[in-house]
Amino acid sequence: MNIFFPILEIGYYVVFSILIGHVALQFVPEAYKPNINISKSILLLSTLGIFIFTLGPVLLTISYFRESVGLIQAINAVLTDFQVGRAWIFIGYMSVFLWMTILLNGSKYIQGLWLFLMVLAVGYSSHVASLSLWVGLFAHSAHFLMVTIWTGILIHVAWFSNDHQKWPKFLRWFTPFAIICIIIIFVSGIMLMINIVEPKDYVKSWVLPYGQMLLLKHISIIPVLLFAFINGVLAKKSATNPSFNPRHWIKAESFIILIVFYFTSVLGMLSPPHEVEFTVRSEGASQWVEWMLGRDILSTLNIGLTINSLAGFLITISIIFLALIVISFKNVKPSVAVFFGCSFIFALYSGLIFSMNI
Repeated sequence: MNIFFPILEIGYYVVFSILIGHVALQFVPEAYKPNINISKSILLLSTLGIFIFTLGPVLLTISYFRESVGLIQAINAVLTDFQVGRAWIFIGYMSVFLWMTILLNGSKYIQGLWLFLMVLAVGYSSHVASLSLWVGLFAHSAHFLMVTIWTGILIHVAWFSNDHQKWPKFLRWFTPFAIICIIIIFVSGIMLMINIVEPKDYVKSWVLPYGQMLLLKHISIIPVLLFAFINGVLAKKSATNPSFNPRHWIKAESFIILIVFYFTSVLGMLSPPHEVEFTVRSEGASQWVEWMLGRDILSTLNIGLTINSLAGFLITISIIFLALIVISFKNVKPSVAVFFGCSFIFALYSGLIFSMNI
């Protein structure tokens, strides 16, 4: 798979987060948020970035049909007949309106309207929406909105603020708000997943590239939640210490979120396996999984989980890495905690793969 497409996917998560976070913070009184200094140029470039980065799924779909029907016909068909193409055209118009609104210092309500309509277009273009329109539209839009608004606020506070004196007041409203976002993200995420991979086939799907990315995405969410706990609870207790700067730990959390975005972007480029057993028999299993397990995988009928000594060791190590993230708070640099977070993802992923019994 071309690395170009995942980069585009990561890009549109980032620019949407910047813009949605910017609009959301406009509704927060100045006394309850750090001073945010983000230039209009960054906002305008982010708006342009939405139009460019959301082109990724369109180009990928065109590439699927180019060889069979020709480039021109493939472009025409995708832009007129496919939900992903029609959504991209709609997003293009909305991004122009948003660009003009930001340039002219327009109302935050109008900015929010354009962004909300674009979020709905993202949900409309999702894979689940192509299978079940209203379920996909609602679930994917809610999932995407909550992810970007939570991440967007963190990005602004971490990278575009210049003080942390108002941190206690900021956490007073942001912590419960983040909890609500996380709950909606989990509920909508489950709704999306069960429309692609049935719960009974979740472990079996790990032998396929799509299942691999889904597993890595789910694992990488765990250190994000732990960093959120640190920044929302532990950092709150340290706010009285004038030497403590919470922005460094929020930056660390944003790096882990970027890892989640990467796995999500690769996931969006892969074909979902609605029938895992059929996909394995017709297309074959992931060569990476076959290499790790040292055997060919021809069927998923007997796949299960059995904790052996190697798997148990790796899972134990992953728990230790998770504990080290908390222990490292206030004692080491946040970059070390990011290293522990990445190590946790690698260790737990390896432990779960090695625990597969085929």
